[in-house]
Formats: sequence, structure tokens, C-alpha cells
Amino acid sequence: MRYGCFLLLCMIFLVACTRDEKRQSSDTADSIITDTLQQTGELDSLPWNTSYNETTQRLQLDHKAGSMAGVGHEEIINLLNKKYSGIKMKYVRMQGDTIVTRIDDAMQLTQSIGTSGAESYLAEATFSLTEIPSIKAVKIEFEEGDHAMPGTFTRASFKDFN
Repeated sequence: MRYGCFLLLCMIFLVACTRDEKRQSSDTADSIITDTLQQTGELDSLPWNTSYNETTQRLQLDHKAGSMAGVGHEEIINLLNKKYSGIKMKYVRMQGDTIVTRIDDAMQLTQSIGTSGAESYLAEATFSLTEIPSIKAVKIEFEEGDHAMPGTFTRASFKDFN
């Protein structure tokens, strides 16, 4: 019986070690793919994402390191639209160093995802678009609702995020 338990523990340990190696090689492969996409001007995820910090009990912005060389506002808007499929942002025009965008149907942004969800969306959109050197502000036009209102946003607009 002891031999059986010992054998079972050895097998579990061996499987656990093998899975960790696969995860590390997968992470390395993902990193290489991400770096390649960023070098070619194609992003696979937003440069900035929000998360909830359990310690501070506040939303925080997390930066995904990488080059923005060759990445334009179209790619960022497409990634926002992909991540938030119910919110379709459209490019309108550039106005100096401000990008002007519009959300025709803002029901999900203003009514469905709550205040924190709306703040997260607006922060991710603002920080990701202002990652492009020529953009300093993001004007987002939409019909005001309970959880969000239109306006021109800069990184300073989200100073409460840590």
C-alpha cells in the first residue's frame, strides 16, 4: 500500500512539472508572437487594460509593454470594438492633437456595463489611443446615459486610477 501511494505521488509530481514546462514554453511562444505583431504594426490586444486591484479596491490601468511603431488609430479602435463587442466606436476626424470618435449606439456603455465598466472602457480607449505620439486627447461623442457622458478625455481625466 505504501509503495502504491509513493508511486501515485511521484506520478502527480512528474505531471505537475511537465505541465509547468509546457506553460513556460507557451508563454515564450506567445511573447515572440506578440513582439512580431507589434513590430509589423499589428497589435493583438490593447496597449492599456483595466483591472481591479484587490489591495487598493480600485480600478487600475495596466500597460502592456511593446512598440507602437506603425500602429495607427484604426488598429486601436478595431481592438476596442473587438474587446467591447456591444460598443462600436467609429473614427470621425483628427482635430489638431485630438482624435474625434463617435459611438452611435451607446446603450451598452451608458446603461448596461455599470459605472465601473464605463470608466474602464473610457480609460482604456483614452490611454490606448493617446499611446500614439500625435494624439494627446480623445473626444468621444455619444448620447449621455446613467453611467457615462460624452466628452474630451486625456490621461489626466483618469487620475483616480492607480
